[in-house]
Amino acid sequence: MLEKDLYPLVQVYLNIAFSPRLGPMFGDFRPLSAVTANSGGNTTGVWSKPDLCLVALWRQKYGLHWHLDVHGFEVKPLGKCSTQSVYEALNHTSLVHYSHLMWHCSDWDERDQTCHSVLEACSRFGVGLITFSDPGDVRSYEIRVPAHKHAPTPDALDEFLETRLEASDRKQLQSWIQELQ
Repeated sequence: MLEKDLYPLVQVYLNIAFSPRLGPMFGDFRPLSAVTANSGGNTTGVWSKPDLCLVALWRQKYGLHWHLDVHGFEVKPLGKCSTQSVYEALNHTSLVHYSHLMWHCSDWDERDQTCHSVLEACSRFGVGLITFSDPGDVRSYEIRVPAHKHAPTPDALDEFLETRLEASDRKQLQSWIQELQ
């Protein structure tokens, strides 16, 4: 399966299983996911575009402020993941708060050299690692390493959202923000 063919399947996982774990136990949570692999942006490097993103707008029930977290996802198909993939995902932390490497790995074994080195690099750099054996089965996705929060500049974050999201997604996000002010 080609990388681009994995995008809609990974997006289903993000919407059904991943995003609910980001919301507060009590309070309000508004997620928005998008495929961003082929969208614009000022940066043209090969490592400058997360394949998918998930925007999470949330507030604790008794909190005074809303929070905006942006997650980026680098997708790798079967047989195409290495420590270089981790560095690619790490580069996305200049644009998003959380970066994740999504790896289609049919036979995960931490004793395997590739599995071990990718796991170690993700842990060292705070890049999330999510593996899945069956792209169409959300139950096969496993979070191996949780992503650490990074601090992109406000301008980089705005540029990412403005140039990577479709107009309809930007409109939805702006509508939520205006409603919540």
